Amino acid sequence: MSFLSAWTVCFTDITSTAGPGYTDLYFVAMEYPSSEALDQTEEDADEPDVDYIPPEEATLRITDRAAEQLRSMAAREHNQDAALRVAVESGGCHGYQYKLELAESRRTDDYRFVHPTIKPSNVVVDAISMSLLKGSTIDFATELIGSSFRVSDNPQAKGSGCGCGVSWELKI
Repeated sequence: MSFLSAWTVCFTDITSTAGPGYTDLYFVAMEYPSSEALDQTEEDADEPDVDYIPPEEATLRITDRAAEQLRSMAAREHNQDAALRVAVESGGCHGYQYKLELAESRRTDDYRFVHPTIKPSNVVVDAISMSLLKGSTIDFATELIGSSFRVSDNPQAKGSGCGCGVSWELKI
């Protein structure tokens, strides 16, 4: 199976009412793994079954600030495929925490989101984490103590999370 045949491209035009700092669209192009790619990945990695999130449910907003920072990082790395990898892992006092790191490229089982007007601004999410992140917002915050990417407005998270701001609890 070739890499391109394992992906389907979905073009959407969803109006946002999120407010200032957000783009007028949630996303223009999103690539998501086909069920064949997920099946192949599961066989290779001997991982448990992964629930496939259909494209109409796999949404992720990218703020203009986050997209600008991603474009700047891709330029510094001289890599148009560079992406922010967002994952959910177990840990912290509330059970889950976000893991954000720079990735050189996407994997075959990743969902890839791109800001509609600021490119490259790649955000990739693995198939397992997508169900825990769908509907969230990726932002870039600058504060006196430092700057960082942040996940906010996660509809799967219960309340505002832990007092330390690192972990969060899943809505049941």
